[in-house]
Amino acid sequence: MKHIYPQRAATAECVNAIARGRGLRQFVVQGLRKVKAVALWYALAHNLMRGAALAAPGS
Repeated sequence: MKHIYPQRAATAECVNAIARGRGLRQFVVQGLRKVKAVALWYALAHNLMRGAALAAPGS
């Protein structure tokens, strides 16, 4: 199990840090349905921005 932690640090923790940097520190909505919607919007935005950055010339 300990061999997974370095991989987690390189992937999941980076995404969490980026989300915090973009303002996702605390949800401003209430209810599981609304929180899921906000989280999915952040995930979609993150994936689109990462895809654009990777597709940019010189990457």
